[in-house]
Amino acid sequence: MAPDPATSIRDALALDADQRAVVANALLESLHDADDTGEVDAAWRAEGTRRLAEVRTGAVELVDADEHYARLRASLTA
Repeated sequence: MAPDPATSIRDALALDADQRAVVANALLESLHDADDTGEVDAAWRAEGTRRLAEVRTGAVELVDADEHYARLRASLTA
């Protein structure tokens, strides 16, 4: 017999935040087609590598998040 979803949810909610994140990630990954997962992961790795290289070479300017949001608010009110 399959487990009761309500029981599974109750049990999952009893976990700490890190454990719930692991469970949530596993459930979300189970919804994606396994054939697409490798391509998506490879694309994100390539994007992360490209962005890290830009930071290391000084090609991009890192901006503090608070400063970014202040600039964004200013541009939206202008």
